[in-house]
Amino acid sequence: MENDTAWQNELARRARIYEDIEAGHRFEGTMTVLDYAGMGALTLVLVVAFWIWGA
Repeated sequence: MENDTAWQNELARRARIYEDIEAGHRFEGTMTVLDYAGMGALTLVLVVAFWIWGA
């Protein structure tokens, strides 16, 4: 029974945190267009480098 109460308190705490984040329109850790462009560029560089290395 004690575990159930502790788990319910933890779930309530997490729900409050997510509601606070949503209400403030803060989404820490979300990727921007710049992040996706950087990943695409690095992927392209790696593909080209391995293609040249293997040729």
